[in-house]
Amino acid sequence: MAFEIITDSSTGLSQKYVTKNKIKMVSFKYYFGDEEFDTFPNTGNDDWVKEFYARLRKKQSANTSMINEDVFTKAFTNILNEGKDFIYLAFSSALSGTCEIAVGVMEKLKLLYPDRKMYVFDTKSAAQGQALNVHFAIKHRDEGRTIDEVYQWQVKNQLKICHWFTVDDLFFLKRGGRISTATAVAGTALGIKPIMHVNNEGKLIKMGTARGRRASLDVLVEKFGATAISPENQKVFIGHGDCHEDMKYVQKLLRDNYGVKEFETGYINPVIGVHSGPGTMTVFFYGTER
Repeated sequence: MAFEIITDSSTGLSQKYVTKNKIKMVSFKYYFGDEEFDTFPNTGNDDWVKEFYARLRKKQSANTSMINEDVFTKAFTNILNEGKDFIYLAFSSALSGTCEIAVGVMEKLKLLYPDRKMYVFDTKSAAQGQALNVHFAIKHRDEGRTIDEVYQWQVKNQLKICHWFTVDDLFFLKRGGRISTATAVAGTALGIKPIMHVNNEGKLIKMGTARGRRASLDVLVEKFGATAISPENQKVFIGHGDCHEDMKYVQKLLRDNYGVKEFETGYINPVIGVHSGPGTMTVFFYGTER
């Protein structure tokens, strides 16, 4: 039976990518005070996300809300009523309760559609790392694999989707409770940049530090080289917090040092950006282990 791939706006995937690859998107909301915005607006350009980062740079405070039960019910039911099954590749449950909400909706729908196949898969991933999960699901769907085979591949390879990132402004991590005020102040004064990743539980954890921005970008590339599988034959996903030149620098190193030929790049969505801030740089790839 035909099936749909669903994901959410944490992925940072563009409308062009979503349309081209025939996937369904459910969207978080973000807020500046009482102003509400969609994290996957109906637009073909990046002006809205550039404005988001511009407001963060002006020290305007933003927050997000989870995708609610009604949104999932509508999205899942529409697909089921079209006679299709679905697999939803969800934002890490360690970072959001959204996956749990989706599971609850799915379990209710299984009672109404007992003969249908439905999967909610906790990717334990975020941002363009989650998008890499989607990339493989699309690839396998287009190769003719069944929904069960797509799901089983995700389960088997979940912990091979590698996330490495650094941030430029430590005070965003401080606001999110990731580091203390003292650490943010001292680190900023000394030019210390954290090296972080998403671990096997899907949590953001600090793995080290680098002295200076350029050094932190170099470490991301070194981490790629340590565990990437066949780097010249895989698509590497890069997300950035409105820092194009740094993104180009990282791309060049990956090409020159490891022969990477194919990239998928884009802005880190506000779902993540409210916590990581402008200047965040991320590298996501398929590797031997997280």
